[in-house]
Amino acid sequence: MEKKDQSFSKRPSDKKLFKVIGFGNRYMGDDAIGPIIIDELRKDKNLENNDDVILLDCETSGIDLIFMVNENENIIIIDAIDAGQNIGEIVVFDIEDVDTFITKDIRSFSMHDVGLAEVFNIMKSMNIKISARLIGIKPKILEFGYGLSKEIKSKIPDIIQVVKDRLAA
Repeated sequence: MEKKDQSFSKRPSDKKLFKVIGFGNRYMGDDAIGPIIIDELRKDKNLENNDDVILLDCETSGIDLIFMVNENENIIIIDAIDAGQNIGEIVVFDIEDVDTFITKDIRSFSMHDVGLAEVFNIMKSMNIKISARLIGIKPKILEFGYGLSKEIKSKIPDIIQVVKDRLAA
């Protein structure tokens, strides 16, 4: 009996796992952008069958991030963020810039139990070293209701491209 080569399903030890994590509240207008991007990425057949990428919808639980990541992973976080940019403008930050989140009053709109900047600082104090990039978009509508504003909805392809560019890097 011939043995099948199953090496295609195993990740080489030098290849890092990517976790793409969407934060947000699906019932607060544009704050739903993180989970919606995860939904859209799950439709991509290339990502669906990729053992090196895990797509996670974390809704509003910021503290769970600490328990979801390991040092050998690349993390991409998608969230509604106000960093002083215009509505619908996308910003990208590395975790190393966590102090910038606090000093520039960059704000995540999701009703996280603990804010992302605080989570990153907790991780630093616990000596958890990860490679993480935060992709944020400034929301227009943050009111109870289902659905994105047209301004934010029109940016979905751009956000997906930013994620895919990071995965390809």
